[in-house]
Amino acid sequence: MTVWVRIATTAPYLQANWTEGLHVADAPTDHERSIQADTLWRELGTRQILSARAMAEKLYGTAPRCLTYLDTALRPPVPSLLSQQLTEMEPHDIGRSLIALSGMTHLLEEEEDLRGQALKHQINLDKAQTERAQALLADEEVMGGVRAREAARLALQRGHEAWRRYLAASFRDAHDSDQRIAAAMEEEKQTAATAAALVQDAEDHVNSLGSAAELAAQEGEARRTWSDAQEHVRELSSKMTELTTQQALLRSRRTILLPQAQGWDGSDCVTAAARLERRQRDHAKADLQRADAEGIATRARTYLHSVERGRSGKAGRAIDLLSEHGIPAHGLLDQLNVDEAARPAWEPRLAPWQDAIVVEPEHEEKARGLLHAALPGAQIISSDEGPERLPQGILSTLKVARFLGTLQERLIPSADGTTVQDQTLALTVTGGFTTPLAGREARLRQARDDLTAAEQGAAEAAEAVTVAAAALTLAKTQHAAAQAAEELARLGTREHDLQAKVDDLTGRVTKAARDEQELQQVWEKAVARHGSHEQLLANAKLTLEGVNKALKERHRTLAALERQRGQVAASRWQLQWDGTLEDAIHFLDQAPDQARSSRPAALRRQAEDGLRRAYEHYGVDDTPGTDVGQDLRVGEEMMRTFADTDSADLPTLTFADVAAPLDNRLAGHRDQDEVAAARITREQHAREQAIAELTNGVATSARNLETLQDMIEKHLDGLFAQISATFNDLDLRSDGYGAKIEPISVRPQGAGDWQWQVIPRWKRSRSGGYVSYRENANSAQVKVHAILLVLAALLADSQTQGRVLILDELGNSLGEVNRKDMLASLRDVARDQHLTILGTCQDSVLADAADVCGELLWFVHASAADIINQPTSAWAFDSNGARTQLTEDWITAGRAHA
Repeated sequence: MTVWVRIATTAPYLQANWTEGLHVADAPTDHERSIQADTLWRELGTRQILSARAMAEKLYGTAPRCLTYLDTALRPPVPSLLSQQLTEMEPHDIGRSLIALSGMTHLLEEEEDLRGQALKHQINLDKAQTERAQALLADEEVMGGVRAREAARLALQRGHEAWRRYLAASFRDAHDSDQRIAAAMEEEKQTAATAAALVQDAEDHVNSLGSAAELAAQEGEARRTWSDAQEHVRELSSKMTELTTQQALLRSRRTILLPQAQGWDGSDCVTAAARLERRQRDHAKADLQRADAEGIATRARTYLHSVERGRSGKAGRAIDLLSEHGIPAHGLLDQLNVDEAARPAWEPRLAPWQDAIVVEPEHEEKARGLLHAALPGAQIISSDEGPERLPQGILSTLKVARFLGTLQERLIPSADGTTVQDQTLALTVTGGFTTPLAGREARLRQARDDLTAAEQGAAEAAEAVTVAAAALTLAKTQHAAAQAAEELARLGTREHDLQAKVDDLTGRVTKAARDEQELQQVWEKAVARHGSHEQLLANAKLTLEGVNKALKERHRTLAALERQRGQVAASRWQLQWDGTLEDAIHFLDQAPDQARSSRPAALRRQAEDGLRRAYEHYGVDDTPGTDVGQDLRVGEEMMRTFADTDSADLPTLTFADVAAPLDNRLAGHRDQDEVAAARITREQHAREQAIAELTNGVATSARNLETLQDMIEKHLDGLFAQISATFNDLDLRSDGYGAKIEPISVRPQGAGDWQWQVIPRWKRSRSGGYVSYRENANSAQVKVHAILLVLAALLADSQTQGRVLILDELGNSLGEVNRKDMLASLRDVARDQHLTILGTCQDSVLADAADVCGELLWFVHASAADIINQPTSAWAFDSNGARTQLTEDWITAGRAHA
């Protein structure tokens, strides 16, 4: 592989290009090679030119293969073990350098990645918990209102129940009093009837017959009228039940539709359906376009594979067929290169021969026979028998000079250079090819460009399918929401109409019930008059004289009892109760123990208390200026009037009348409260489940991180122990008195780096103790130990083969003895560990370096006007002298001083 690097004085300052095989400038002089280099640069044929930033990773990969230190003015100076600035480094910098030299940096990077994941899990958990706390506050605010309204409903329900018990108890007490008075009146009536009968028996005997018939007719008419009223009440009640059932069904349907209509954007069903149809068509179209793009990419990939093998087109099929029979053949245009300047003249000549193949003369007859049967129309060119010079501008390894010469003679370029013409055949072939037609590299470049374009088109088509699918899903959701919104609107109209009918029917039912009760009383009175008429009339005739005085007294008593009975008003209490006495007694017996009471006054206070509590739960109180609505303010005034009424009096204002404004408000909120409570319960469950999953993820990440950290710490502890032992051995070999390193692991907290603080120590005398590298010492001694520490790290690593170590200012500040010892140690480590060590040094160190190294490179920068060095001088040292001569021809070729 050949890599070319172009250096310029303007941006881009550095670019790299590469290709397989050997491609170097081989012109005789420097000037000619400089001109040739531009042409070679353009013909390398790679699909991209690398920048300085991308060059290293693209060419050599992401794994570190070379540890180096550059001390330039373009970046701030940084202490490094490789620059032998040991005393300027902090312990954690020394630890990081030793880990890098030992090839263990990937362990810390792996730990840092895993720690980052653990921190991300913890951040996600904290964020979810914060969001849950905020959501709980918002949910609690909503649920507070829901609970308050539910408490108001419960209080109203208890008030309704207490009011019903109050009406039942009042009707029971009034009925008991009415029965006592009725019994007394009956006694008086019987006595008065007896007296009246005795008085009237003789006088009204004839008239009594006519009067009895009239009373009988009145009784029948009252019976028919009362029966008609009963039938009317039953019809109205049945209609009321039907309307109430319809209202319940509408409320149930509304509860189902409300979640479906959430997120509605206001579009009607027709618009949403049209949009859904468009999205379906767009999705189907995008899917078809993706299939077409993928087919184009597949065909481009297949064609590129054929070009890479030299088997493109019809020529490729012919070559494969001949290869199966042992006949070597080559595509003409695949093995032919045309210079840029010669393209206008030669590409029209070669265009008709894109499917031609070249075979040796001895194989021509057999190839012709095979292709005649299997591939009609194949073009076969017989190669030249001897080497001949190819036409100007043509490069090829094929021997086709005779064929090309004939084309050049017969196909003459036109004056404007856009066509070639064959006068004999009266043939004209046009040119104007935008890309090179011939040459393996040119055809590969075009095939790769076509594949890149096809893959880009396939990727864009796949992205378009994803976008169309998302738009289709949204259109389906909006269409369903529009349908639900329209049905909700229709439901609202129907509910309004039903409520109007219910309100109207409620008044009619109440009036019909009152009329039925009154007609029943009329009939009962008619029955009573008709049934007692004959008896009273007979008694009046027999006892007229004896009981006339008693009759008057009885009439006075009856009048007093009648007034007393009217004050009791049992029938009107029955109308308020709207039921029978047995129903009232049974209802009172079923009351719970804590609510059971036989006193109407106590039951009315319970109803008033439930009503007051309901208004308080809903937020209606006596605070002036509170905006609760005119209807609730009217209800509040009615409640005060209701509380001022005596419990013994017939109520002119019922509990239902006072509770109606609040009942209407609560009924309006019922559906919304049910939806809100269900939504909050569902969302809270989802949040709790998500937090549980995040908590489990945090715990798992923490366990995995701790396990990895324990493994890394154990591994690096062993590594540092090995480095310390090697450091001590190297120091003793260099006539030192012993050395060691003291590592301290400082595990990271949060997102910080994991620091390994390493303190090098060595003895200055045989009997002395270990002193820190920060203690004052001569620079040569510190530099020696820095180099020894680097070598110890390399010797402790078992995977150093193929690495390169670069040491700057090698031998600087070292005496002759120390310098030779260090150079020998470097040589031994390079040999034992199979690595390459490059040392930059001054001229004074070259003599000593030559004794231990395998090669010397001499860089000369003659003048500041030169942007690069003069050609490098190289001396190679090897016991096998022939091996060091292998590159001599390439290094010295074309140099005037060589």
